[in-house]
Amino acid sequence: MERDPNVRPHDPEQRDSGPLRGASHGDAGAPPPVHVHVPGGRPPGDHLRGGPRRAPLRGAQSRHRHGARLPDRHPGRPVPAVLRVGRGDVDPSEALLRPSEELLALCDCNNFFVSCERLFRPDLAERPVVVLSSNDGVVISRSNEVKAMGVQMGEPYFKVASLLARRGVTVFSSNFGLYEDVSRRVMAVLQRLSPLSETYSIDEAFLEVPSGEGEPWGRMVRETVLRETGIPLSVGIAPAKVQAKLASERAKRTADGVLAAPRGRALADFLGAFPVREVWGVGRQMEKGLKRYGISTALDLRNARDDLVERRFGITGLRLVWELRGVRCFPLEERETARKSIQASRTFSTPVRDVQSLCEAVTEFAVIAGRRLRAQGELAGSLTVTLTSGRFRDAWCRRSDRRLVHPATDSDLRLIRAATESARCLYEDGADYGKAEVTLSDLSSAREKQLTL
Repeated sequence: MERDPNVRPHDPEQRDSGPLRGASHGDAGAPPPVHVHVPGGRPPGDHLRGGPRRAPLRGAQSRHRHGARLPDRHPGRPVPAVLRVGRGDVDPSEALLRPSEELLALCDCNNFFVSCERLFRPDLAERPVVVLSSNDGVVISRSNEVKAMGVQMGEPYFKVASLLARRGVTVFSSNFGLYEDVSRRVMAVLQRLSPLSETYSIDEAFLEVPSGEGEPWGRMVRETVLRETGIPLSVGIAPAKVQAKLASERAKRTADGVLAAPRGRALADFLGAFPVREVWGVGRQMEKGLKRYGISTALDLRNARDDLVERRFGITGLRLVWELRGVRCFPLEERETARKSIQASRTFSTPVRDVQSLCEAVTEFAVIAGRRLRAQGELAGSLTVTLTSGRFRDAWCRRSDRRLVHPATDSDLRLIRAATESARCLYEDGADYGKAEVTLSDLSSAREKQLTL
């Protein structure tokens, strides 16, 4: 039987050389290819285009369809950087999918919670400010002045309280009702300025950049939002979301708060300045895996081999690689994905021991969850109250009570009635309750509300 010339027999001695390392492709001065076609398998772009799966290879060929195996994970043995393509620039003409010619912008509100508090305290402009979590437990928002002091996000307040007091830092407890209202105002302005937009979080939104526009348009967006809402923005412009996220982070350091990611060869210098952990979507475990193969910057990840990235990190890792190359794999989502459940909860700063205080807490959470439910345009078919006791004592207990709500509703009165009934059912005299949760589930569209007989 004739051997497929595209399938290279496995040779352990060639594990650190040959086609797996981009420097060995063609001439020494030629740029490394972006991808390697997998004989009998799918081209790297097929995942992103939704192309059909091809039949896998069988027998001996199936063991070598990627040209070589990933290195063994034995302690003490050096691991070759088989995922690396090389240190040269990627030539976009080699790509199976072309970088997007259209641009999008990530608009990120600077120090959003702090900026909201400063709206009502203009005397705090350019003064150190922090915002704490619901129970004043940790720092969740810092002004630039506090960041310069070395205070980290998520830092327990008791550890930095004395430092903040010595430095004259103004401390606020969180006011999420205010933050949600300001966020809606900011998003309304952004939606007016772009034909397509996606609200990504309470303080971030992706916008489609009008054809032919760039940084001047971004400055117009920033100035308009600041004038109409008082909230400062950082605007990052790029062909794809991951690039735009990096550009927005760098824009925070610019004078006008707007930056467009460079195109062509200059993009390599831009990506090389970012540690791989700062790439949107790279978590702690993935960072460890990438560094194992010598990938420590966003540029290294962009230059990684497609077939082996997919094999080691899956389709998610492959999409990150293509996004860094300017290929848009994550489209704008105009409509927010409906949640399967809605939860409102809080950890109490002091133990709750009486049933009346417990009912007041779950009433507040039911109202908050109901407001989110109506904003999503849905009805709740069930409500669950969960109480956690023992946070302040040795014994620990977590109990839940679920009640069906028929017919499904978005009425605060019915949700409060169900929540307080569950709280009274769960309450035990003498218990120290440290946390309460209200969860709405079995959600359905309010437009399809069923009538009862």
